[in-house]
Amino acid sequence: MKKIILALATCSVMAMASGTTIDATMKLMQQGMDQINTGFMVNSKEDILQGISTLENSNAIFTTVNVADFIKSNKVAVANNVNKNLAKDLKALKKAMGESKYAEATAQYAKVLNNCVACHTIIRGW
Repeated sequence: MKKIILALATCSVMAMASGTTIDATMKLMQQGMDQINTGFMVNSKEDILQGISTLENSNAIFTTVNVADFIKSNKVAVANNVNKNLAKDLKALKKAMGESKYAEATAQYAKVLNNCVACHTIIRGW
């Protein structure tokens, strides 16, 4: 079931590449974060890795679309920077999980969450 959800999320992200909406992408990112969080709470490495994959696929959309279509042009550089940082931090989280370094993985998860908060603070004026 989880693999089906992941496949649907991945297909949805890729299908939206040309005409994506920020709301749909944010929803997928939220689902990825929720799945990672749940994975940590119930000790499910599989959930964490699937959540990371959902986030990676959702974040990748920002490299294929014009971010200026969704946000004010003076904040595009910020969004692009957050996109790069998120990709780097997701890679580090995946590596920590692959090495079963769970304490390090939770620190990396905090960095991933910090990227979300940084973007929402600047882009959405949160």
